Amino acid sequence: MVLGIGFYLRKYTKSGEDFFLAGREMSAWVAGLSFLSANLGALELMGWAAAAYQYGILAAHWYWVGAIPAMLFLGVVMMPFYYISKTHSVPGYLELRYGESTRFLGAFCFAFMTVLMSGINMYAMALVMKVVLGWNIHFSIWVSSLTVGVYVALGGLFSAIFNEVLQFFLIWLGALLIPILGLIEAGGWSGVVARVHQNFPQGDYTHLWRTMGSFSDNPMGIHWTGIV
Repeated sequence: MVLGIGFYLRKYTKSGEDFFLAGREMSAWVAGLSFLSANLGALELMGWAAAAYQYGILAAHWYWVGAIPAMLFLGVVMMPFYYISKTHSVPGYLELRYGESTRFLGAFCFAFMTVLMSGINMYAMALVMKVVLGWNIHFSIWVSSLTVGVYVALGGLFSAIFNEVLQFFLIWLGALLIPILGLIEAGGWSGVVARVHQNFPQGDYTHLWRTMGSFSDNPMGIHWTGIV
């Protein structure tokens, strides 16, 4: 299906601006869903689940403090600057504002981070494919890499955005089913709490703020001032 989207959107990619900027014609809801989907990959789903298992509901602090304010700042404050300046990227805006050397430094740091994050995401996804489908990890990484490379090469940013919109609904469908089925299997929320207290009797894994007054009172070992 994702390759089909790439082939279909290829006819709309007629220039460099179409390929890299989707012709600057994306509606707000499509761009918004694509942005949300980009932040719901294998790393987020598996990473936050692992963090919740290790630290309990305290793991939510990392996202609502560390990610959501940054997303809102980017969308409300920074995006108008990028759009008005007609730049292609954040490093491009840094060049307009601070010069070529700043653009090079920003581009290098972003590229380095992207390579590392992509590797982690691909490995996390491959672990899921191994458990669900029994695929070899290296085979899963190669198949997914080639698939993404082909549909992006065919349709550019058009293809990337609309595939992310499709993935947004698929990810949310699965992400909503997992806790529902998990709660049913555990016997409801009370069953989850009972199992947590049984398996981890020394820690409080079910309260967001109650144990944040002392470093030793919560599994994360952090004070509320560190969260804020």
